Amino acid sequence: MPRRKPCSGKQRKKQLQDKKKQKKDQREASDNHGPKSVVDEMSPELLDSDEENEKASTEVDDDTSMMPRPRVLKVHDQPGAHSLKAKREREHNPNRYRLHFELQTEEEIERRKRESRQPFEVLPETALEVKLEDVYHPGSVLDIPKRPAWHYGSTKRQVEDKEHAMFKCYLGDIYDKYRPEQLSWFEHNLETWRQLWRVLEMSDIVLLIADIRHPALHFSPVLYDHVVTDLKKKLVLVLNKIDLVAPSLAIAWRDYFLSKFPHLHVVCFTSFPSQDKAGNKRSQQSLHPLTHTSGSDMVF
Repeated sequence: MPRRKPCSGKQRKKQLQDKKKQKKDQREASDNHGPKSVVDEMSPELLDSDEENEKASTEVDDDTSMMPRPRVLKVHDQPGAHSLKAKREREHNPNRYRLHFELQTEEEIERRKRESRQPFEVLPETALEVKLEDVYHPGSVLDIPKRPAWHYGSTKRQVEDKEHAMFKCYLGDIYDKYRPEQLSWFEHNLETWRQLWRVLEMSDIVLLIADIRHPALHFSPVLYDHVVTDLKKKLVLVLNKIDLVAPSLAIAWRDYFLSKFPHLHVVCFTSFPSQDKAGNKRSQQSLHPLTHTSGSDMVF
């Protein structure tokens, strides 16, 4: 066996850095290149061995041959999580909950850059008026995925397999009806939705925080129906940052949500109750209708 060539500490450090960079480039290339389906991106998360992984990949390719195959961008990749031990021990895999979004093409990125450099037109305030139905399209394939029925007699593998099959159909229905350029970013990682399902099931009261400057964009009617109708639980909408808007606008938003969603509780909140958006002190009279509620609005 030939003797190793002696090297200084600085050279050894440079070798280790180059080796780490090479491994990182290989992981990124395997993650972001090639026409992979969204299910192919998820299946390794559900498998405990390389043999099962290979089998599932073959089954997925057969089931999704007619499905569009968007490229998926995996955000917040943690180094060291690609080892065989990390794959087999799911609970210790830091990449299990990383975000999965559709990867934009270079042409799309360049187009958005060109649009951002164009002069913009100041629109009237009426342009901010939108309907919740126009934003969320309740009743369509764009609704949130709901956890399939389960019971305590099922094994962990049976429950996860049903969730995986449901989520595969959910994504397939979306891409069958909409082209990728028609969609905004949404989560492709099944583990993220599993966290939502578990939290909703374990909670007694669900709090949904929305920015008071445009809460219609942050409040999902489908989530409201799921929590109130399906799970039979209370949902509290927290209108945050009310110090940034006029008191009349905050009251108008509160009354709007209470009238449109009768089982909803609304709370107005601010971290700076004594200041307005200009930094000036508010009077106690202007604070009163926002910080004090009565009747059905009183939650805490």
